[in-house]
Amino acid sequence: MSNSNLAPELGGKSLHNLVSICPDPIIGVDCTGMINVFNLAAANLLGYSPEDVIAKLHITELYASREVGRAIKRMIYSDQCGAHGKIEGYEASVLTSNGLLISIRLSATILLEQGKEIGSVGFFHDQSGAKAMEARLRQLSITDDLSGLYNRRYFNTILADEMARSSRYNRPLSLIYIDMDHFKEVNDLMGHQEGDRAIKTLAAALHSTLRGTDLAFRYGGDEFVALLPEAQLEEASVLAERIRSSAAVRITSQEDSSMTVYVTLSIGVAEYDMKEETLEFLKRADKAMYEAKHAGGNRIGIR
Repeated sequence: MSNSNLAPELGGKSLHNLVSICPDPIIGVDCTGMINVFNLAAANLLGYSPEDVIAKLHITELYASREVGRAIKRMIYSDQCGAHGKIEGYEASVLTSNGLLISIRLSATILLEQGKEIGSVGFFHDQSGAKAMEARLRQLSITDDLSGLYNRRYFNTILADEMARSSRYNRPLSLIYIDMDHFKEVNDLMGHQEGDRAIKTLAAALHSTLRGTDLAFRYGGDEFVALLPEAQLEEASVLAERIRSSAAVRITSQEDSSMTVYVTLSIGVAEYDMKEETLEFLKRADKAMYEAKHAGGNRIGIR
């Protein structure tokens, strides 16, 4: 491969040394797309030895699909991701030798020799660590620290999305609103550590009781909600009863064993009627919960 378009001032040996020590994977191809440059960093990232791929593997075989490889080739000839003949910072995925997908950021350029295209070279910056951190930070931003459930901010986003989906496809959607009975007594008499234990007990009950498609949230303090896509009122009520019966917990003071508080649940259940606004749907489930609480608690209200 000519090095004239990559680093005209460097000789062939110097260029080879530069490519070999570069910490980012560098992969070059000839004008047919066959790999002819594959440095040590590329080998470490993808699990191939240079002997496995040079003059043996087409560049499209390293992407998630051949069409992805073809699309990248088309981009090089446009100015969609940089100047004509270049790609700068394009996010894609490549396949390792054992079939795993790795996120990369690709910068590539066409190589010319006396005005004639002889191939291209690309820098494949590994993004998997950054993507994992990004996913972790996003998970933390939507998760309640104590319960491990989703938080209120995420609930407000998801509720609107699920209501829109329910209306669009005419599919049922139910909401369970939960308030813990006697929770204040636990905090006041026994301390917040015991209150935290009651919250974790309820969170565990929600995890074990709800279906895989359901979503549970800590709405605030001792209030929780669960969104149940594809669930009509009757099915949601059955799930609510399972939660009520499995999440009740007797809290006994560690300092005074005669001091006990029985924490139960007041639950409201409502099914979306396709016409109401987001706040109306939430308020209806909330009102059903308060009706259950005012009736003595440890029961389910339905609206």
